[in-house]
Amino acid sequence: MRIFRWITSNILFAFTLFLLAFIPLYPKLPIVDIKNTWVYIRIEDFLIVFVIGFWITLLVRKKVSFRTPLTIPILIYWIIGALATIHGVLLIFPNLAGVYPNVALLSFLRRIEYLSVFFIAYSAVREKRYLTYTIFVLIGTLLVVCLYGFGQRYFSFPAFLTMNEEFAKGEPIHLSALSRVPSTFAGHYDLAAYLVLIIPILASLLFGFKKLIVRVILAISVILGVVLLFMTVSRVSFVVLFVSLSMMLFFQKKKIAVIAIVILVFLAPVFIMKFTPALLERFGNTVKEVDVLVDAKTGEVIGHASLVPSSHFTDRLIVRRDFQTVSSITSDATIKGDELTKPLVGTFYPLKNVPSKATLVVPPNAPTGEALPQGTAYINLSLSPVVKRLGDFFYENPSDTQASSSPLSFAFHGNFLVKRAAAYDLSFTTRFQGEWPHALIAFSRNIFLGSGYASISLAVDNDYLRLLGETGILGFISFLIIFLSMGIVIRKTFNNIDSPGVKSFVIGFSAGVVGLLFNAFLIDVFEASKVAFVLWLLSGITLGTLALYQDREVNMYKELLRALSSSYAIVAYLFVVTIIVFSPMISNYFVADDYTWFRWAAECSTNNNIPSWCSSTISTITHYFTASDGFFYRPGTKTYFYLMYPFFWLNQNIYHVVSLLLHFFVAVCFFLLAKKILHSKSLGALTGFLFLVSSGYTEIVLWISSTGHLFSALFVLLSVLFFIAWDEKRELWFFVLSLLSLSVSLLFYEAGVVVPLLVFLCLWMKNEKSSLKHLIRIPQFLALLLPIIVYGLMRFLANSHWTGGDYSYNLVKLPFNVIGNLFGYILLTFIGSMSLPFYEVLREVMKSHLPVAFIIAVILFAAMFFVGKAAFRRIERKDLRIILFGLLFFVVTLLPFIGFGNITSRYSYLGSFGLILLFVFAIKKTYLFLLDSGKEIAIGVVAVVLVAFSLLHIIQIQQAHSDWRSAGDKAQRFFIS
Repeated sequence: MRIFRWITSNILFAFTLFLLAFIPLYPKLPIVDIKNTWVYIRIEDFLIVFVIGFWITLLVRKKVSFRTPLTIPILIYWIIGALATIHGVLLIFPNLAGVYPNVALLSFLRRIEYLSVFFIAYSAVREKRYLTYTIFVLIGTLLVVCLYGFGQRYFSFPAFLTMNEEFAKGEPIHLSALSRVPSTFAGHYDLAAYLVLIIPILASLLFGFKKLIVRVILAISVILGVVLLFMTVSRVSFVVLFVSLSMMLFFQKKKIAVIAIVILVFLAPVFIMKFTPALLERFGNTVKEVDVLVDAKTGEVIGHASLVPSSHFTDRLIVRRDFQTVSSITSDATIKGDELTKPLVGTFYPLKNVPSKATLVVPPNAPTGEALPQGTAYINLSLSPVVKRLGDFFYENPSDTQASSSPLSFAFHGNFLVKRAAAYDLSFTTRFQGEWPHALIAFSRNIFLGSGYASISLAVDNDYLRLLGETGILGFISFLIIFLSMGIVIRKTFNNIDSPGVKSFVIGFSAGVVGLLFNAFLIDVFEASKVAFVLWLLSGITLGTLALYQDREVNMYKELLRALSSSYAIVAYLFVVTIIVFSPMISNYFVADDYTWFRWAAECSTNNNIPSWCSSTISTITHYFTASDGFFYRPGTKTYFYLMYPFFWLNQNIYHVVSLLLHFFVAVCFFLLAKKILHSKSLGALTGFLFLVSSGYTEIVLWISSTGHLFSALFVLLSVLFFIAWDEKRELWFFVLSLLSLSVSLLFYEAGVVVPLLVFLCLWMKNEKSSLKHLIRIPQFLALLLPIIVYGLMRFLANSHWTGGDYSYNLVKLPFNVIGNLFGYILLTFIGSMSLPFYEVLREVMKSHLPVAFIIAVILFAAMFFVGKAAFRRIERKDLRIILFGLLFFVVTLLPFIGFGNITSRYSYLGSFGLILLFVFAIKKTYLFLLDSGKEIAIGVVAVVLVAFSLLHIIQIQQAHSDWRSAGDKAQRFFIS
């Protein structure tokens, strides 16, 4: 009777718990078919509609409230989704095939249904003790899911899948011993995502309860859940679970346990090999080398090639055919052109002519044997190495082999190549070359609203691309703001919680949600109904429980603005700008000196004349550090290409991605440094953004050979920032990191020798009262000279190239070179590469008229002296220090190159920061000066200047993209030919 009274008085919460258990456990059996799709309406939809109707009744009677921390973000997301779908149905759908308005409407209603359960769960939580019931339901549900999954593996329990049209009809399926376990879910990926959400919650609760029996039950549930996750053979979920658990342990302040998790990650292959070898095999087959037979004349893929003994053909009828009459072998095991279903034409191929090791070809398949779309399975096949040339190959139709008592083999004559190629497995091939490009096409139709719901396929296997494709940037941002708002509420309320159990639940839930957010990069977790319903039910329960601990309501608008303008948000914005501006370069092929680095990387893999130091990886890398062979001292860069080459060979995309990421990290370092110098987060952010769009240094980002420069620049900045952090906090590990960063930067490029001067400059800027003598007497500052001394000694012993040719100094012309180079780098920073022709003409004229150049230099120095003297009297001391810092940073970073006989754009990379910092400072002063004319005018003028500057440089970056792409295409065509 007590339970009955509790249910009747808390019926909404009872419905919540029922849905939390029923939805994961009940199979997805179809009830109502939907026209134009094989998706069905199921019993859970009717139950949820019923509960929503009950909740609306309570809302009308004012028993519950629609007011929650997520109400406004969710409503905005729904509105944008509706607008995107209306726009798609009216303007886009009429021009597309295979899209239907009724499916779009139901897809939109589906999103409303998913998120509606949040309001139900949030309203249902009225007491703190309700969370205990939720925990018991989660434990019970997970145990049933695990037991049913084990039953599928070992006792032939049926599965009800929805992964294709036939499975979705609800027929029970008995899995084979090698099948991936889905348990009560519609697919193994859905189950894996559910486990990623639930396991961190229960694992976190181990630290929230003291009773032994409860902790034992929790531990058993977690262990069984992890074992079941292995059975799903989901690679991404397996990795993400470790990330989630590490995050949970970090916030539980169990640092030793975090280390244990890291150790387990390294030991995981041993356990996987023992208990679930299929998972390890899937990891191994993600990218795998295969032999591919290619038509030498057309470059077209014929199929996978393998050597078989002649005895393989003993019982087969072999017919000789001319491949010239056959266009290709397709993935469905038929031959186009001269169809083999017609009466056999050709000569019989005597068995005695079959080589002892014959090349047998099967249609293009993934390394795992799963069918792939034709022409999409291989990575950079056109430039893959040729294993051998063939005049004949044998072909067998697999279906014919199984069906015929007298199977046929066909011997084809022609000109063929066997290439060793890398191939993605089916999952990644489908994503990279099928689902994801379709989503991006849908996004490109309208970047703000996308193409509307149901405008792309049922599966995209990336929820973020699905959001962009269906609802555009606005839908993407509005959806993420829901999670951001949830995070804000948790952060603002967490310290008010007085219950260890509730704290542990919130930590585990947060870790699980982060895991789903990572999972969404490769799986449609937010569209999988069982996962989505559970996620939003738990979100409602969590935030509803936190509401009971709030001492005041969170000002969501204010907190969102603060979050969206935080340093973390600015870093995210910098990443987005980096992708938008520089991602076109990723497909550019190698040019010029790129091949020199690859030649060095491949020295130890050639068949002839292998150097003696190639006996092992360690000896090879040691050689890079001890011998330069007359070249510049670049052991870091050589090691980078040496380690990358065996894995990625001539796949230019990976190398460009590394350059792009390095450039992004440099921009982040500049943002952090500018924020400290200008004492303004907004001005620091503006400095980072202007640095990203500056075109003067574009070569260093686009040219793979310049990767070493990027590494060096990044570690130079890290060394400076770590030393500043040490100066502020006096924690030894910051100083150690500064020394290590300086040492690493020198291994990639000698520009790192300026680090002590940059550190000195930053310390002088931060500590106004510090004198020169005080700074140079700091032992830690003097210690920065030690890596430079060691570097010089190692470079000398390695017989490195020092100066000569373009990399030399002429003492007679040194003053002229310094002035001319400074002027050229200033033009590069502010005007971009379009200034180079003018600079070259001016330099040639000045070289021919040195007396005139001398007079001009004297006049410039005199003008600068008098202008500086006059400005010194007018400019405030703190402003003068910023100006001097920018100028000196620009000059100091150029010191190793400023005396050369010409300029190179990549040398301006680090130095451009100083000038951009001055430009941002000038923008600030302009804004303050114009405030007397009105804030709107001041903002308008500054906006025009910034837009004009950005446009000037972005256009030049686009031109550089075009030029480098054209050069790469020519190099690629040459090698292919």
